[in-house]
Amino acid sequence: MEPPGNDVVAFESAEKIILRWDSTASEDAREKMIFAGDRYEIDRYLQAVDEIQRSMEFATLSDDQNKANSAIQIAMARLEDEFRNILIAHTTPMEAESLTDSSPLPEEDYEDDSPLTKDLEHQESNSSCSYRPTNSIREIDLMPSDAIYDLRCIAERMILAGYLRECIQVYGSVRKSAVDSSFRKLGIEKLSIGDIQRLEWEILETKIRRWIRAAKVCVRILFASEKKLCEQIFEGLGIATDDACFMETIKGPAIQLFNFAEAISISRRSPEKLFKILDLHDALSDLLVDIEIVFDSKSSESIRVQAVEILSRLAEAARGILSEFENAVLREPSKVPVPGGTIHPLTSHQQGQGIRVILTLLIWILRS
Repeated sequence: MEPPGNDVVAFESAEKIILRWDSTASEDAREKMIFAGDRYEIDRYLQAVDEIQRSMEFATLSDDQNKANSAIQIAMARLEDEFRNILIAHTTPMEAESLTDSSPLPEEDYEDDSPLTKDLEHQESNSSCSYRPTNSIREIDLMPSDAIYDLRCIAERMILAGYLRECIQVYGSVRKSAVDSSFRKLGIEKLSIGDIQRLEWEILETKIRRWIRAAKVCVRILFASEKKLCEQIFEGLGIATDDACFMETIKGPAIQLFNFAEAISISRRSPEKLFKILDLHDALSDLLVDIEIVFDSKSSESIRVQAVEILSRLAEAARGILSEFENAVLREPSKVPVPGGTIHPLTSHQQGQGIRVILTLLIWILRS
């Protein structure tokens, strides 16, 4: 066991380092970032924080406790700024080649005019990102390993000092901005369910095509990669800290994404909507396994439940449209003779649409 005098010297040396980087008291400290400098200075500061935290466990006199508390508060404020700066410095919108889903789509779904998807088809082979495939999921490395190491070093000390909430809030704020930027590139708009239901169907048809492509990219690449980053930085640091940071980042965007499909599922039914409703149903059904993988925690259960409920409502809407069409045919009596075997007036009026509705739904039911 070290003599008490050595503990005092170690504390005073650590305190001196902490105070030298107090941005509230030094112009030089305000202008520079520790983690933007050399490794020696970074390690010195982290060791100083460790020494202050160690001294807090053994401080017995109130004066010593007060000095240690004051030093740790200064250190945590500094580390929070450093944490934010590293995140911002290494947070850039995903490149087009990264936001490419390789799964096949119906031919018409390639008619997408969003800013990002115009040039996606030929760029995937040029991607420099590393992927770890899990079923259809492709996780992208969002940050370099040295930045992840620094972030984990800071997070570990903030959490140990009781600053978990501050750490999560800073992380979620910065990363959510990156997700929002990717959403804009994918053409995902911030529309409420009411806004969506007020749009003309012709406009919605285009948005549905875009949503199907964007949803696959969001679940399989964007959300999955954000989850991986949270695990790299926070896994093992407290109870489910990585999941808390993931949900802080993703919950709002995920709700925004699935609200679109939900709005379509509860909109007024009409025969012309059937084909796009079936497209939505098939796309969401295809994504369900990936949604369960990405949102596999207790705290993300609401997102899994929302996806399942939307899928059920889309199926119900499709069955309802066919039922209403069938009833319309049965309610329409022939008011005039049909000489020479000509087509019934209602059949003539709705022939193209009606036959397509019936055949499409029959194929869909058999496939399900």
